[in-house]
Amino acid sequence: MIPQTLGALAAFLALVAPGIVFELLRERRRGRHQETAFREASRVALGSLVFTLLSLLVLTGLQGLASLVGWRLFLSPSAWLAAGEVYAREHLTLIVVSVAVELALACAFAVGYDVLLGRRRGERATVQQRSAWAQALRADRPGGTRAWAHALLENGTSFYGYVRSYTPSGPLAERELVLEGDALTFEDDAGQKVIGETWRRVVIPGSKITYLRVTYLDAVTGEPLTSPG
Repeated sequence: MIPQTLGALAAFLALVAPGIVFELLRERRRGRHQETAFREASRVALGSLVFTLLSLLVLTGLQGLASLVGWRLFLSPSAWLAAGEVYAREHLTLIVVSVAVELALACAFAVGYDVLLGRRRGERATVQQRSAWAQALRADRPGGTRAWAHALLENGTSFYGYVRSYTPSGPLAERELVLEGDALTFEDDAGQKVIGETWRRVVIPGSKITYLRVTYLDAVTGEPLTSPG
């Protein structure tokens, strides 16, 4: 069903938000797995339904207690269904507050359930949604340094140079690594040859790289760090 009004769209987003929150937290602990869009959407919908129902039960209980002293804390679904737009116009603030509280409570249930699962299963670590290239070439690089890389190619040759740019993620066949620098070096069976004065940059397809070795050199002096971490 396609939402026809802004209110319906907001209600739709509020219903799916708890499931999305839980999925994002789950991926931080376990990483993202390849699966069909239908299966992922079904899990989000089921999670949202469970957390939303729990939050509605809590709100219903709170409103029941408040009714004992004549208070109206949240909207009345039965009155809204009976009066329609008239109720919505007269109780707009109450509706907004009720939806906001329900959404916050449902998302809190999602966060709490994720924390509970993590403790029961011993999932203390957080899985970073980034490639090893991005981790080594950007996240782990200390300030004031440049990444110096050795790329061994599948044909046995090697290139050494400063990392100018790279494709941080995606299939390896679609990634590229660009090395540069006056000390840019090529190595094969005949030995090493500095090519930086002739060739300013080398673009290496990720599919041709067997492995990368990375170190960090001082951006001013070019000297290796005594403590890279």
